[in-house]
Amino acid sequence: MNRFHTFTAGLMLAALPLPGVGGAVNSEWRFEVFLDDKPIGFHSFRLDHEGDARRLRSDARFRVSLLGLTLYDYAHRSEELWQDDCLLRIDASTDDNGRDLFVRGKHDGEQLQIENNSGTTGLDGCVMTFAYWNPAILTQQRLLNVQTGEYQAVSVQRLGATPVGLQNDPAPAFHYRISTGENDIELWYSADRDWLGLRSTTRGNRQLHYRRVPEAFPARSSDHE
Repeated sequence: MNRFHTFTAGLMLAALPLPGVGGAVNSEWRFEVFLDDKPIGFHSFRLDHEGDARRLRSDARFRVSLLGLTLYDYAHRSEELWQDDCLLRIDASTDDNGRDLFVRGKHDGEQLQIENNSGTTGLDGCVMTFAYWNPAILTQQRLLNVQTGEYQAVSVQRLGATPVGLQNDPAPAFHYRISTGENDIELWYSADRDWLGLRSTTRGNRQLHYRRVPEAFPARSSDHE
């Protein structure tokens, strides 16, 4: 059965300053997740401000079934503490079809100490996860996979302005591709750099899609405000 590992990082999911991110407004992103055109679950993100820090909570659940039988079951939860665009702390757990994974990390003042199923390692500098909600990831050369704890080399390509499906209608968006060497992750952002969608190819050449739930869009001010 296909494993959704890289693109579920930080997921996964994995992050440019967004409206509200630099101020005191909390933000939320909720996505329906599809394998090809079949719904298989959800992934939600909530960003809360705590003084000059930001706390992100992520929750994902996927299930692939055939004729009433579960072929693949995935659950992921993580909590991350950020200072500006740098990760200070992380606590993530994943059930990847019965395989238990964890990533825990804390900055000790010199390095971000990461512990995972393989052991412990120290990461220098300002570390970012695959924090798709924060487009600053598009300027990075490495990103931390919050499912495995691997600090992965990435390359980013801007694909131009292409529409993305929202509320049954295409919406203008800026399109990017993040390549990890194992697979490609495509992302869409609005003109004000709000994260709108994600697409990636799983093993077996099937398409994983994230479609933004309308209720998770930030409220827009009226012309009179």
